[in-house]
Amino acid sequence: MSRGVGIDFGTTNSAVAIAGTDLNAQLLPLPDAGGGTSPTWRTILYFEEGAAPNQVEISAGAAAIDRYAASEGQGRLVQSIKSHLASELFAGTQALGRRYRVEDLVAIYLQKIRAAVPVDLGRRAVVGRPVRYWGARTDADEARALGRMQTALELAGFDEVVFEPEPVAAANRYAATLDHEEVVLIADFGGGTSDFSLMRVARHQAPEVLGTSGVALAGDSFDARLIDEVVAPSLGSGSQYRAEFDRSMPVPPWLYTNLRRWHHLSFLRSPKTSALLDKIQRGAEAPAAIERLIRIVEDELGLPLHQAIETTKRALSRAETAGFSFDGTPASPGIGLSSQVARAAFDDWIVEEVTEIDAAAAEVLTTAGVPASAVSRVFTTGGSSLVPAVRRMLTARFGADRLIGGDELTSVAWGLAVSAARRFVSG
Repeated sequence: MSRGVGIDFGTTNSAVAIAGTDLNAQLLPLPDAGGGTSPTWRTILYFEEGAAPNQVEISAGAAAIDRYAASEGQGRLVQSIKSHLASELFAGTQALGRRYRVEDLVAIYLQKIRAAVPVDLGRRAVVGRPVRYWGARTDADEARALGRMQTALELAGFDEVVFEPEPVAAANRYAATLDHEEVVLIADFGGGTSDFSLMRVARHQAPEVLGTSGVALAGDSFDARLIDEVVAPSLGSGSQYRAEFDRSMPVPPWLYTNLRRWHHLSFLRSPKTSALLDKIQRGAEAPAAIERLIRIVEDELGLPLHQAIETTKRALSRAETAGFSFDGTPASPGIGLSSQVARAAFDDWIVEEVTEIDAAAAEVLTTAGVPASAVSRVFTTGGSSLVPAVRRMLTARFGADRLIGGDELTSVAWGLAVSAARRFVSG
């Protein structure tokens, strides 16, 4: 094979790149919703009934979102697959009467990517992995996640796979811009994890890893805080309802915990929970708010709701205030959520998460025995690296003049392809 293949299978977005002997990687185009192409795909699958009896049609990436909207959510949408890889309790899920293991879901997604890109990806690849998988508390959890990924890649047609930490891959991208050696901290902020790798890098050389650390907090955790503070109160969180014997009871907080991850909303679509919500609405002190919650659950509006939250989060990276608005979908309009969000308030809401992320940054320096003053550059990648509170945290520790970023969603795939070229392509 004359090129190396790098696959960044992410919690929120995924990308694929190739590189040849010149170690200059190229992001492969993936079809987007508008008929064009994009270097990234949302890591999402949609299952729906096919034309023939017992036939299941599966779409991925941009097409999955299109089909979800076109079919008015009649099928099953699956997202954040990566966040379940380490879990001993979550082995798989049901979709339209069929059981799919976590490995099967990843394999299906990778097969869809293989079919969508304009080149043959072959059977060898370097694949990214976080420093610590989301939810992994033990070495056994880490091994489980890697084992599941290995199985999924084999099912997708990749016989020879090397796993590389995502920050190491991002270091390849940064090193390509250098004409000298540097000690650099790669700060990779994904959807599910924030990873740090301290490395010695130079152009056209494999990075030397000096230390790594990571924490299972990143963009999804920030979204969850916005849901808690901006959305949940308008859906009855913190309110009361009249129960049996005219007792005043709080609306159960666990209902809103499931709002924090949009794909968890399906857990509320059970006869038992539906009966509870009906009971709460009948005695609610805020019946309109509970009605909105019921509609979001029953009409499966979790994905568009979180897309609206993500839009607000991105806007807060550019402005001191941003509007949040969610009125449902064309098939289910009239939800009527709207508010203004101040960046200062958002910063307060995520202070606990940012503090833990900062502790992970400190840990990598301690582990390597390298003071912050000896770090030449901090190369940031991942969408959450643009959150001002995150950038202030890094600035406080390293100084603003040493922060550098770029290609926030594609640096990892680029670097994985370079590693694949070094390993698999003869020069």
